[in-house]
Amino acid sequence: MKIFYTIDDIRLEQSTVLTVGSFDGVHLGHQQIIKQLNTMAGEARSMEVLVTFHPHPKEVLSPPGQQSIELLTPLEEKLKLLKKSGLPVIAVLPFTREFARTGYREFVTDILIKKLKMKQMVIGHDHAFGRNREGHAEQLTELGRTADFSVTVIQPYFLGKEIVSSSRIRRLLKDGEVEGANQMLGRKYQIQGMVARGDNRGTRLGFPTANIQPASPNKLIPRTGVYAVEVSLAGQRYDGMMNIGHRPTFNFDPLTLEVHIFNFSGLIYGESIEVSFKKFIREEKKFQNPDELMAQIQKDKEWCLKL
Repeated sequence: MKIFYTIDDIRLEQSTVLTVGSFDGVHLGHQQIIKQLNTMAGEARSMEVLVTFHPHPKEVLSPPGQQSIELLTPLEEKLKLLKKSGLPVIAVLPFTREFARTGYREFVTDILIKKLKMKQMVIGHDHAFGRNREGHAEQLTELGRTADFSVTVIQPYFLGKEIVSSSRIRRLLKDGEVEGANQMLGRKYQIQGMVARGDNRGTRLGFPTANIQPASPNKLIPRTGVYAVEVSLAGQRYDGMMNIGHRPTFNFDPLTLEVHIFNFSGLIYGESIEVSFKKFIREEKKFQNPDELMAQIQKDKEWCLKL
């Protein structure tokens, strides 16, 4: 897989079938677009290309003082997932306020056609790009008649009665509904990061934990509470339970992500770790004393081991 990070670096000779989008989450709806891209490229004997942006457009365009978007898949995680799809070329275009002022006609003709050799475009049903999101399917189809490319629109992907979307997955995670989010993602939601030093409070309670510093500051953190999780560490997988919260029993610390790994012992400070969410167990709560907390943690562990 070739990854281009600037427009000037792009060098392609073969005609392409191309899609454009943020692809945050690389969820089941995104996967349908990529499948169609692969099919059409094979039929046309062309190369498939996926164009995405960094930073996410909403990170750049959010008004001052407004919270920026929390990402399901920061760039490195997104590229790792896209690599599994077998795409030969990904263009990660730098997104700036100046770039946001580019009209869709200019974007299509100067970048997608001249640089990326586009002959066919595949887009989601609600996709639009260019200045003020003016480049909708209708405008792109009309432009294609004069600029010699075709447009295929992929209809929404439903899971039950709900449309799969990045915004819906974000809401589910914020509500602690990780099982529903996992279904829409087509995999377990993950947080990747490094093991940081904590205050060893968990060890003193009899449940040593690894404190996690997420790899990206913009990574979406699910609702506070206790979760059953899977942990990937040094090439091995373990079951575990994770607490996301402020540890109210101990006078409300800053938000902390800590995971207790079952059947594991050892010092792992500075190690890379990956936590996959399985199920929300309970809300965070304040206990009267550490003994009451320890008793609840033991119940949580027993519950997680039954899953």
